[in-house]
Order: sequence, then C-alpha cells, then structure tokens
Amino acid sequence: AMPVLKNAKHELFAQSLALGKTADQSYIDAGYSEHRSNAARLSANEPVRRRIEEIQSKAAEKVGVTVESIVDELRKIGFADITNAVQWGEAIAILDQGGEATVAQGVAMVPSAELPSEVSAAISEVRKTKDGILIKFHDKRAALVDLGKHVGMFGTKVEHSGSVTLVHENALRDLE
Repeated sequence: AMPVLKNAKHELFAQSLALGKTADQSYIDAGYSEHRSNAARLSANEPVRRRIEEIQSKAAEKVGVTVESIVDELRKIGFADITNAVQWGEAIAILDQGGEATVAQGVAMVPSAELPSEVSAAISEVRKTKDGILIKFHDKRAALVDLGKHVGMFGTKVEHSGSVTLVHENALRDLE
C-alpha cells in the first residue's frame, strides 16, 4: 500500500479527484489558486495518479465492489434464460361460468422462492398489469457489450504513443 502523499496539497488534490471532481475543482479544493494548466499537469503526475487509484480501490473494497463481482453480475444478466423464470406450453381450454370454452396459451411463472439467484439477479421488474403479470429482464445486450468491452473483444485497438493511450473505438461505436 502506498502511504499518503508527502505534499499535503497533493494528497488533498488526489482525494478530491478520487471523489470524481474535476482537476480544476480539485486544485482549488487542495488550497491552490485557480490555474488550469497546473491543475492538468498535477493530475497527470505519476505519484498522484497512483494515489488516486489506491484511494478508489480502497473505497471499492470497503463497499465490497470488485471487478469480479461486477463481471459476475453482468454475466448473470447477459446469460439469463427467460425460461428459467417463465414457462409456456401448449394451449389449454378454460371453461367460463356459462360452460363456454376459450383457448388460452398456458403461461406459468416460476415462484420467486424457486428462482435461482442468477435468474432473479437478471430480472429488473415484476409488475401486475390489467392483463396479468409483466416480467422484465435487465438489458441483456448492454450487459454483453459491457462484458465484451471488459475482456477486450470487438477488435478494439489500443496504441501506445508516449504516455498517451489512444483507443480506436470504431468497432464499439458500431455496437452502440
């Protein structure tokens, strides 16, 4: 683990950036006078960058968020199978009070207590409507795109040029 930065203003700057504030705002929060290029220069400073990463990873650890846990949730959504929550089958005849038969498609919901956690994690909404019950799953495609980006699929090319990383997102743009 990295200790706090020796320069107190740099430490305050890193903490402010780690909270998601802009470099300009963080520079002022740290006690400096407003200075755009100095704020940008300090935010690119290697010890400051490492300190920001450490603060953010500690914060994520504290709330139990890891890359693995996020990937696991995305996987549940991306690979959920609706037939694990709802089953439909052959049409069935239903007799009304007057003895009239109507044909309805048989649809049965799996009771929530019987749903595996990977299936219930993929469900975004269950609502009673005038026509019955609506079950909505989280966006499968978005979860799969996020997973694909995480594992570096979709032919994203990364070029290293000095200390600047340029990402060609041509393949990703086609997906969104």
